[in-house]
Amino acid sequence: MTKKEKWNKIYHCPGYFYGAEPIHLLQEKWKRLRFGKVLDLAMGEGRNAVFLASNGFEVSGFDISDVAVDKAKKLAYEKGVTIETKVTDLDLYLFPMFGFDTIILSYFKPLFRYYSEIYRALVQGGTLLVEGYTTDQLMKAPLAEYDNHDYFYPNELLKQLQGFQILFYNEETFDNRSMVQCIAKKPTDRDAVKYGFAKDEGGGTVKFKSAEDLFKKKS
Repeated sequence: MTKKEKWNKIYHCPGYFYGAEPIHLLQEKWKRLRFGKVLDLAMGEGRNAVFLASNGFEVSGFDISDVAVDKAKKLAYEKGVTIETKVTDLDLYLFPMFGFDTIILSYFKPLFRYYSEIYRALVQGGTLLVEGYTTDQLMKAPLAEYDNHDYFYPNELLKQLQGFQILFYNEETFDNRSMVQCIAKKPTDRDAVKYGFAKDEGGGTVKFKSAEDLFKKKS
């Protein structure tokens, strides 16, 4: 069975397999994310994408499952918001450089090589939100839909996020689920203003541009 077939089978159920509400970390700390363009990787049925769109973010999301993407569209319609969706595999996705203000990784663990692409896809000062299961969950109650490599080892995520500034990090058990939660920031540097990623407003204040502003066509 291919990955696409596997997840289509999982999502082919009445209602929403994981529910229609966003993950806990997003509910509690979404205001810490950089506002603007968001990419939801492996978005599933769209619960996080729709939540962010409801709070004014411009959201794009993709998933390998066309069943999940159809449900995400349905959820967005029910909530009266608009999200951009695409059916694709991460292996086939081309990350735009400096394309997003925030990226979401919810219960999806990409291969190590993709973290550098995620980093490049964020604007200066952009944020990354991650929530996923740890190996403690695998040991006590593995989930049928996950393979062993889908769980994070203790502190593994911190090693994957080298180069990021960690704003929030937590490994805990919540509602009998062992998980890792993280919000990280692509740090700014002295070249941000020089190369047009930010604007020096004087007095030591630097305002970083949104992804949309960076690529806005000049009239």
